[in-house]
Amino acid sequence: MARVKSVHTPAPTNLASLIRGLYGRVARQLKVDPSYVSRVARGERRSDVIEVSLERELKRIMNMVGANHNGAGRRLANRSRVKAKKKRVM
Repeated sequence: MARVKSVHTPAPTNLASLIRGLYGRVARQLKVDPSYVSRVARGERRSDVIEVSLERELKRIMNMVGANHNGAGRRLANRSRVKAKKKRVM
C-alpha cells in the first residue's frame, strides 16, 4: 500500500510583519500613541480597552496564520487524527 505524504504548509512569511505592526494597528484603532500600547502590553501601564484590543488583534492574526493555541495547524492536526483512525481500522 502506498504511503500518503502529509503536506506541511509553513506559516506565511509575513507573520513577522503582522506581529510587528500590531501595536500600531491597535493604536490607530483607539487613537492613542503606539508607545502607550507597548507599555500596556509589557504590563507597565493598565488599560482594559487596550488589552481587549490587543487580544482581538492577536486572535485575528492567529486565524490568518491558521494556527491554534499550541502552534500546530488545524488542518495538519485533523489529518493526523484521520490517519490514526484509518490505521486502527485496517
